[in-house]
Amino acid sequence: MALVGFFAAIGPTVLAQDLHETNHAVAGALFGEMAIIVSATILATQSMSSGTAMRLGLWPMIPSVALFVSAQVLASMWLLIVATAFCAVAAGLGYRGSLQVVNQIAPEQKRAAIVSSYFICGFSGNAPPVIGVGVISTLAGAVIADSIFAGLIMAFALVALGMRLIHDK
Repeated sequence: MALVGFFAAIGPTVLAQDLHETNHAVAGALFGEMAIIVSATILATQSMSSGTAMRLGLWPMIPSVALFVSAQVLASMWLLIVATAFCAVAAGLGYRGSLQVVNQIAPEQKRAAIVSSYFICGFSGNAPPVIGVGVISTLAGAVIADSIFAGLIMAFALVALGMRLIHDK
């Protein structure tokens, strides 16, 4: 969820300030792209196990944020479009896999409450990138702030992948 929050927090600013694209329809199209790809990913992976979905969802996080910061620095709409696609695949896999786990482990009589808590916790993950990028941007500039959060997201993805490799041995 932090990855989607990162994109939502800085996407419109990158469009306006770095790509000099102020048409709100373009921002809407990028979020439309994300919604369509997230939905398609969820539908296409219905038969995949939750663990596999969550593990596979870690991989596209890395190019997603790298391409996003590259799009910002290079002022490239094409890189932003590709970055958004990677973000959407990562979000779709992670969301679907984690929600599947929650539904599987929640007792039937408490499932609604537990799933509601999942959504509260998950969507709270959108806030730290918004707040963090805002604070760091005022102190050090947008590209540095975005690079820091991109690095954090990459680091978390790599640590999770590494932990899974250790667990599988």
